[in-house]
Amino acid sequence: MNHFSRHFRPAALLIALAGALPAVAADRTIMVLQAMTGGAAFVGVPAVEGMKLAAAELNAKNFLGSDKLNVVIVDSATDRGQAMAAVTRAANDPSVLAVLGPTTAPEALPSASIANDLKIPMMPMTNASAVLKVGPWSFISAQTAETTMPLLGDYVVNTLKVKSCAAIHFSDNDAYVELARLFRAHTEPKGLKFVEYIGVRSADTDFSAVSTRVVAAKPECVLFFTLGPVAANLAIQLKQAGLPASVKLVGQTGVASPQLVSIGGAAVEGLVFNSDWTPGGSTPLGKAFAESYKKATGKDADNWAALGYSYMTVLATAVKNAGPNPTREKVRDALTNSKNVPVPVGAGQYSFEPGSRLPKYGNAFLTIKNGQFVAAPQ
Repeated sequence: MNHFSRHFRPAALLIALAGALPAVAADRTIMVLQAMTGGAAFVGVPAVEGMKLAAAELNAKNFLGSDKLNVVIVDSATDRGQAMAAVTRAANDPSVLAVLGPTTAPEALPSASIANDLKIPMMPMTNASAVLKVGPWSFISAQTAETTMPLLGDYVVNTLKVKSCAAIHFSDNDAYVELARLFRAHTEPKGLKFVEYIGVRSADTDFSAVSTRVVAAKPECVLFFTLGPVAANLAIQLKQAGLPASVKLVGQTGVASPQLVSIGGAAVEGLVFNSDWTPGGSTPLGKAFAESYKKATGKDADNWAALGYSYMTVLATAVKNAGPNPTREKVRDALTNSKNVPVPVGAGQYSFEPGSRLPKYGNAFLTIKNGQFVAAPQ
């Protein structure tokens, strides 16, 4: 049978879910709830492709024995209301073991309350640690700012050797507020001066005033705590406002999207960022994933596709470790105790730190050279 259902438009969500979940006892159903449309679709679409590929490969090699992963794909449309509705419906369907999603922190935080109230494991793409505080049924998938920002901060201070920076961050996304705050907390005691610290909204497009302020402050670097398309737009407008080519541009994993280059063009050449994924893979599993993703989709795997593949692998491993008759509680407990799960991102192994539900898998540093993501100077 076909163990992938089509993704559904939000308006038809209830009908689609009712018809998509088979009544076969050996199927282990996971709802993939991602932003296939809306502002975060550039994350959700490749993430879903990676998740589907992981599930297909696991099923092909009988990872669960005679059982199969049944993946139901639902579009949140980057809308918190639709994400919350989908989690509610998944929780009320006893055949759904867990929810892999939603995509963003604004969707995940209110959805986490529902997942904990209705007791279904939920593993969103976000790294916003506030999701963990809601209760034991909600997880985060990406490494937190506490893990990654000291690494990025040390790179900026010790490798780029800049003394002053302007920071621009999303003010309406808790995850990016936290990234900027922790980066600053780590680097200021090391002597890095922040000449500007500016919040922007994720829907903003006119950064002329921000660009004028930043250029006037004469920083040695500009930090982008935003997603890729916004960082690209900012870089263009900063250069138009007169930002010298000598000023270093620095981002974080959120900028790791093809749209950073396709939108930013020459304005983002040389931008450095920390990444979960090294293009082409840096481990045997990473290289194998890159090849199979290219074969399956005709595209090169980006950061989000590699993360999607990794997160599905981690959740599927929890389902396997939950035993021959997995329940939501058993899956939750197995997920909490995930350790050294082979993944294509980072250093190649994914674990939750004991007692914390904090993911850890390592980092890389990339830069943009001739319009391509390549390893950054060390």
